Amino acid sequence: MSIKKFLVTSLALLLFLSLPGLVSAQQQDTGIYLHFFGGVNWVLEYGCDCDYALGENDFPVTPAHNTAAVGMGLGYLLGKGFGLELDGRYHSNTQVVLTDPSDGDTVTIDTAKHYTITFNLLYQIMQGSVRPYLLAGLGFDTVVDVETIVYNTDMGYEFELKEPEQKTDFMYNLGGGFEFLLGRTLGLRVDGRYVSIPKTDDHDTIQSINATAGLTIRF
Repeated sequence: MSIKKFLVTSLALLLFLSLPGLVSAQQQDTGIYLHFFGGVNWVLEYGCDCDYALGENDFPVTPAHNTAAVGMGLGYLLGKGFGLELDGRYHSNTQVVLTDPSDGDTVTIDTAKHYTITFNLLYQIMQGSVRPYLLAGLGFDTVVDVETIVYNTDMGYEFELKEPEQKTDFMYNLGGGFEFLLGRTLGLRVDGRYVSIPKTDDHDTIQSINATAGLTIRF
């Protein structure tokens, strides 16, 4: 399924499940809340074999891979379903296998650890003990603990993975989820987001899907 179809299908499902609340929605509560969460980040394949350049870009495609994510959000509900949220999350690294399209040589490398900070506009579609919501926001993604590393390929060649010149990139995210209230102050929240980091001189456009779950505390 393409990213576009995934987003359309998810949005349609979210709206369908919230139809009862659209009819009788009342003004939402207001106030500050904290959200603590953990989950998975699915990074989609990026790059193209057509970008292969001998000695410069021998391994042009980074395959799809998964990493763990943990973080927290600080939000303020404005009323009438709207809210603002500052979100910070840390993504672990993993190993991926790159392939040289010219001869099939492969090399296993470590992906970079990174963290993201986004500022989001949130809209709760309905009021009640179960509250579906939509959100959209902008922010930055920063890689950490990165340096130039030399790896050995399966065919015995040296491959130098250079430290990126730019370690912080602009990003945006779109998504939604559900909050399940457990009382006046506590709630459980599940959240899904599509994330995109536009193309730079260091990498092609990077797209990923974040899925997290956690605890919300209202003040």
